[in-house]
Amino acid sequence: MTKLLVTGSSGFIAKHIIEEALKNKWEVLAVDIKKNLSKNPKVKYLKKDLRNLSKKDMKNVNYVAHLAFVTNIPNSIKNPISTTRNNIEMTAILLDICQKNGIKKFVFPSTASLFGNNPIPWVETMTADPIEPYSWQKHACENLLKMWNIRYGLNTSTLRLYQIYGENQRKDTALAAFIKAKKLNRTITLTKTTAQSSFRSGMRDFVYVKDVAKAFIKCMKSNKTGNGEIINIGSGKMTSMEDIAKCIGGKIKFIPQRSFEVECHQADITKSKKLLNWKAETEVLIWLKKFMKKI
Repeated sequence: MTKLLVTGSSGFIAKHIIEEALKNKWEVLAVDIKKNLSKNPKVKYLKKDLRNLSKKDMKNVNYVAHLAFVTNIPNSIKNPISTTRNNIEMTAILLDICQKNGIKKFVFPSTASLFGNNPIPWVETMTADPIEPYSWQKHACENLLKMWNIRYGLNTSTLRLYQIYGENQRKDTALAAFIKAKKLNRTITLTKTTAQSSFRSGMRDFVYVKDVAKAFIKCMKSNKTGNGEIINIGSGKMTSMEDIAKCIGGKIKFIPQRSFEVECHQADITKSKKLLNWKAETEVLIWLKKFMKKI
């Protein structure tokens, strides 16, 4: 049976990857330093720092989805040294563990935010332009994966994720903050774009978390991946944050743009179609309207 190890298994995206793996009848080992609240009998949960994974832990593991990462851009700006040390060290250690234990493929989620101020749509071949520590750390880990592939022969792939949304999303995302504001009857705050822009609020490429989970599994299965490549995982379409806020409902006010935010991002998804036979299936405003009726 195919066995998948998922690090950071208590996180937002990881839970959906585990769900998708189980649909494929894979065995799953979920690793996290936090206690997993899920009671799924089909998943083996291991409360452990991934840096301490043993040969016994890695027995029969075919694929690894490395989701463990100290997230949140403002947090990385406030704590650049500790977040850099943690994120890069644990990625390098896990790559070493995987190579020594004959893992078939190692898949890592990077971030589209490292494209920075590049013109849209963003193509994987563009020069990275990280403008804050979190994106720089993700870019550094992309290079670790590429180097481990070339130097040590470990099959690796990086998926650059865009604006992910969906059930049980992280509380520090804009969408979660908007929904919370609506529930509490508070005003939704949007960052204002510059005077030169043709739109009032930021434009984002939203991609549904369950579609992202399918991309991970497709990447692991594909015989076209594993060469240290980078693949955009987005919808290829832009939706304004103002339209998102209006869909949720309630009062809206605009605040000044933050220094680490770009005004718009959009994925070129040519590569994901070619290598993974994947494209986003869910449209954000349609999903959001249905979701708001349930809460």
